[in-house]
Amino acid sequence: MSNRERRGPTAQIGRVPSLPRAYVPRLRLWSRLDAATESAVTLLIGPGGAGKTLGMAGWLRRTGRAGDTTWIAADAAWNAERLQVQLARRAANGQQALVVVDDAHRLPMPTIRALDALLDTDPESFRVLLASRWDLPFTRLAPELLGHLTMLRGDLLRLDENESAALVAAHARTDSPDVARAIARRTQGWCAAVVLTARAVGAAPDPLALAQRYAEVGPSVADRVASEVFATLRPHERHVLLCIASEPVVTPALAEHLSHDGAAGTILADLGATGLLVTRVDSHESDDGADGATGERYVIHPLLAEVVRRQISSGGEDVVRAAATVVRAVQLDVGRGVAEHALHRLETIGEHAAAAALIADEGPRLLLRGQGDTLHDFAVAHPSAIEVNPGSWFAVALERWLVGDVHTAAQWLERILSEPQPETSAAVLHRACARLMRARLGLEPIATAVEHAQRVAADPELAAAGSTATPILLCELAVTQNWTGDLVAAEANLTDAIRLSRTHDLPALTVIALSHLAFTEYLRGRESAAAEVAEQVLTLVAEGEVEAPYSVSRARLALQLARLSGLPLGGGDLDLDADDLGSHAADLTTRFWIRTRRSRLELAHGSVSAAELALEVPLETPPLPGHLAVALLVERAFLASLSGDVVLLGRLQEQLVELGATAEAALVNGLRADLTGDRRAAARHLAEAVRGPAVEQPAVRALALVTRAQLLDGLGDDDRALGDLREAVRETQLRQNAVPFLGWSRHGTPVADLMRRLTETHPDPWLVEVEGAVAGRSGIVNHFGPSTPRPREREDAPAGAIRPTLSPRERDVLFELARGSTYADIAANLFVSENTVKTHVSSLYAKLSVNRRSAALAAARSMQLL
Repeated sequence: MSNRERRGPTAQIGRVPSLPRAYVPRLRLWSRLDAATESAVTLLIGPGGAGKTLGMAGWLRRTGRAGDTTWIAADAAWNAERLQVQLARRAANGQQALVVVDDAHRLPMPTIRALDALLDTDPESFRVLLASRWDLPFTRLAPELLGHLTMLRGDLLRLDENESAALVAAHARTDSPDVARAIARRTQGWCAAVVLTARAVGAAPDPLALAQRYAEVGPSVADRVASEVFATLRPHERHVLLCIASEPVVTPALAEHLSHDGAAGTILADLGATGLLVTRVDSHESDDGADGATGERYVIHPLLAEVVRRQISSGGEDVVRAAATVVRAVQLDVGRGVAEHALHRLETIGEHAAAAALIADEGPRLLLRGQGDTLHDFAVAHPSAIEVNPGSWFAVALERWLVGDVHTAAQWLERILSEPQPETSAAVLHRACARLMRARLGLEPIATAVEHAQRVAADPELAAAGSTATPILLCELAVTQNWTGDLVAAEANLTDAIRLSRTHDLPALTVIALSHLAFTEYLRGRESAAAEVAEQVLTLVAEGEVEAPYSVSRARLALQLARLSGLPLGGGDLDLDADDLGSHAADLTTRFWIRTRRSRLELAHGSVSAAELALEVPLETPPLPGHLAVALLVERAFLASLSGDVVLLGRLQEQLVELGATAEAALVNGLRADLTGDRRAAARHLAEAVRGPAVEQPAVRALALVTRAQLLDGLGDDDRALGDLREAVRETQLRQNAVPFLGWSRHGTPVADLMRRLTETHPDPWLVEVEGAVAGRSGIVNHFGPSTPRPREREDAPAGAIRPTLSPRERDVLFELARGSTYADIAANLFVSENTVKTHVSSLYAKLSVNRRSAALAAARSMQLL
């Protein structure tokens, strides 16, 4: 989509366009429209200037259908749901209302696909007339054969000799048949060319001679004629057109603002009367105007707009005067904080140096208000203007950074740090940001970059300057602190960044900072708050026009991690299987937790082995900081506990001791002692874990409390057991984290029994909720025990063994064997004879290459058949 289309009006619904004074009825077109619009979809296809818009408008007004017709000026804002609402409307007389979509080629592709599907499933429910410059991708064969789709093409839009002569007479102000024939011979019935040629001929001293000369020129007649028409305009008209050439829709107020001409509105009205050079569209509250006033709106015909752009490129006195006027208007807009269209206007008028200066001053603000594409397009189209203005480099780098092009961004960031920059407060902030960004890419020490950024952020003079770069720096600093583990400072910096981004009206930065804040809350052990902030991010993106795919992925990840640890256990109705979460190359924290999420999903789907493998996938990041290294080791320890790997638990405990994580090491020691059956030693180690300082994620202290409660109750100390459980309930209530209550002890009392007893004496709402979730469940270690291969079974499994295909009955028998059933039990449960059971067992042993039950179960666990 072009920049012009991106900046078009949003979701326009209006009245049928008014007809110009010099309007020629298109009877042949109208006759075909009468018949064609009885079908569900009518597609009118023709090039720009072929007369589609005014042809349809004249037909609607001639037939009296204008009042009952919904007229839509299409653009990218017309999603499928919005269009379907209009198609479903009924006219006052009970008949189906016609919806006309002008410029239908601008509709988003999902909208076209939805319309195509509706044409296939319910063609009787709507009537739509689409005017497009090219074919739209409808499934045509069946609908055309059934009469639900009608295609009307460009030949139908050609003017016949009488229509062409009428237009020539109206615009050339001569009724000479020779002039009309000469123009018709050259223009071949193309409406735009007829009008433009007639206007040029009408301004010539000898209309016939000029018309004959046009008849002899090559196929570029339309361009040549449009250029000559532009040259015949009055100076004030040319000046206004030069000043507003970049505007897709213009109001009289905006034209006066950009041209500094109080008569601009009158000039537009005069040009609009021709019906071609400038077209008046329906009145709406202007989204593009300088003052947002209600009034007339006009569009310049694409052919004339292209001529104006060429005129600007070639230069001249008119262009210089128009450029100075537009620069003045842009400066006034920027001075009052309205800079959204400034860059495009400066570029269109040819003021590239002024545009680069605007990027240097306002680039980050424009970028974070959704002008990233415009900024990038300018940087690509005019690299020399960017090159000679170092102040603009940070905005260019930031735009590339936000879209994930870190390679290009890193090149600009290196130049910012190595080449001379303007000595301004913004430049100091930009350099601090650049160092943080490069540090997360591994291009310089993280600790040094963080220390420098903290000094810059704390400088009161820089803070008082009120630069847009301040919230950007605070956000980048907090993102890096999330990685290094300084979570309290990260939360404070993100809070300030969000406040300042809202003050400066930077919606994109607000979304980015909020998504990182969701992760800060999660890392601080506040799963409930993390989910709330993440949902706020998703709501802001859904309601606004902010494109922030990385922030959306980050928020979804934080939300999923929080839900996986909450109630109902396993994530509830959240779409946890969607594994399309993308991460920025420099978002190290998110990349770490994406891997952890993948492991937890594998566990939720029933495979401890797959969960362990997911954690072994290497990450292309700097060495893990302490808090994340500890989190990873604890995560691996719980999986090792489920698989009964005593040796691995010992190694993990030693690594935690080396990191100084004494509480976490004690927790792992407790799990290992419980695994070997030493309940007293396990309870003692878990008590150490409860007392010591620990990371907040995972919930080490709550996990230790619940596991120790299971063991103490098994040892007969039920009062202390219920006290530990009650403390764990209090600790997890605010977090809404139910993972500690899954039952991680093999030799303690089941958590469900403890929760039931505690609920009878202390009916706390969170306790009751958790008790209801775990009621009737076996502990997680008991759940995964029969289906998880032990370390020895993994070692004994032959390399490259292929998982056999079992019949449904063989799989039933395998499950019964895993339950410890005898042949008689299996026969009774499956309603077959014992001989049949023995036959299935024999086949099962053959497929698994074993000769006894224990070996069969070990092989089945190793091959993940259980």
